[in-house]
Amino acid sequence: MSRLPRLLALPALIAAAAVLKGPPDPLRPSAPEDGVGPLTRRRYWVELEGAERSPEDIARHWREHLPDHAPKWLAYFRGLDGPIPPVEVGTRLWILMMLVRRGRVVVEHVDPLGFRVRTLRLHPDAGTSDFRVYPQKEPGHLILQIESLLRTNSYFDRLAYLFGVHAAQRRNWELTLLSVAAYAGGRVVNRGHESLEMPGVAHSYTLPTPDDLPGAPVGLGQGSAHPA
Repeated sequence: MSRLPRLLALPALIAAAAVLKGPPDPLRPSAPEDGVGPLTRRRYWVELEGAERSPEDIARHWREHLPDHAPKWLAYFRGLDGPIPPVEVGTRLWILMMLVRRGRVVVEHVDPLGFRVRTLRLHPDAGTSDFRVYPQKEPGHLILQIESLLRTNSYFDRLAYLFGVHAAQRRNWELTLLSVAAYAGGRVVNRGHESLEMPGVAHSYTLPTPDDLPGAPVGLGQGSAHPA
């Protein structure tokens, strides 16, 4: 191997080593402001008719059994501080993605129809993901949705996303939704995904604040929801 290719490979090796080593404060919650690249909202959804379980039962089972619904070869979940369930506000989850990349998240919000997790520093993304059941007018008609609002944690992760991780991520959440749909019963009548990159984009579901719920801790209220 000549000297020039070795010199060119050195920055990539240094970057890869830094990513694999992880940040100095790996368990600190992170926000999109901690990441790089464009702010991106990614939505994945499945529409069901004739669901046999209540929206609240579906949402509770989804939260408590997320490791069972996610395909383990794409996203292997387990409790970071102890076995799960239960999964509640403050529960931290350890993730092994595509058998090679580590990640950590913390549950920051729980309500009867969904839950939201926030990345910790040791994760390839920086931001939040919302897992939600949207009941429709007719009984048994509902939408299951996973929505992420993220930036990538590093330029290395941004390149990995562009060169294929996005496809694995999409497949992971599609299979997760289909697993939750199978638990719910009924039949899938529609499904899809979208990705939107723009400043100021926000989650479809707005978390309640202390002003909305006087005396109630944030993370235990209804909030407001409108599937986009």
